[in-house]
Amino acid sequence: MSTTWDTVVREVLDHARRAAGGGAALALALRSADVGPESGTYSESAVSNWIKGRARPPADVVLAAASIYGLSLDTRLGLASEMDGEGAGDVAELRGALQRLEKLVFERLTPPSDDATFSTRDVRGVFPTRSEAQAAMPVLRTLATSERVDAMGLSLNALCQGVSDVTLAELVENGLTLRCLFLDPNGAATAAREVEEEQPAGHLAELTRANMLAVARLRKRLSSEARGRVQVRTYDEPVRFNITRFDGARALVQPYLPRLRGLDAPTFLIEADEAHPHGLFPIFEAIFDETWERADVVGN
Repeated sequence: MSTTWDTVVREVLDHARRAAGGGAALALALRSADVGPESGTYSESAVSNWIKGRARPPADVVLAAASIYGLSLDTRLGLASEMDGEGAGDVAELRGALQRLEKLVFERLTPPSDDATFSTRDVRGVFPTRSEAQAAMPVLRTLATSERVDAMGLSLNALCQGVSDVTLAELVENGLTLRCLFLDPNGAATAAREVEEEQPAGHLAELTRANMLAVARLRKRLSSEARGRVQVRTYDEPVRFNITRFDGARALVQPYLPRLRGLDAPTFLIEADEAHPHGLFPIFEAIFDETWERADVVGN
């Protein structure tokens, strides 16, 4: 029933968005129906995440969208009775359908009992600092057992300074694909982070440039075939997370916090889990993929 309900929710909200003329317009229509967060109005990205299945919308959003745009949840859930023209207006049949729908919504919204264990969803580990995460999952060992590594952050020190050029070149020659997404050392976001970390002006920029040169040096070591497996891009946006994804199945995620260096920030080990399609892994996977698509290519 969960899969059926999630599919219907996405379909109804997609129809409502198109009928409203866009996600922002749908959010305003919901606000007019007194449905919205405490801050006022849902964002367009929130609507998009509901439709794409990255987040689950509140039940009042679904019911309001269906009511505003005349979309039948009952029919889409297969609960509508097969009635001929004469029976279509039968009050008893309609009341029964409504009761079944109300029961379904109640089952979906019933909170867990007080003694229920809180779920960690797809989070497999929490480390107080990045250093402790690296101690538990050494960079070299993790790279050696991976076929594809995607890394984004500021200077990517763990990757660029934690493994020798010779070893990294050998891993790439043996099939490792490496995608590096650096914060643009010449961009405004790097300068802003230097201020936030109370670093001297240009300190983080120079560190990033040094690490990007290390990757360029690595590419020169590689055969022409292997060179294509090392890709570098830069982005100039507020740096929020350091994300390293392994084989599209697990990720180390670390937030950038005020005044703290990356090494001192808590780090989370998250794994893809089919049992939790709305967990954290798809969120951070989308952050990397979308940032990568917007980023500027470095080198050939």
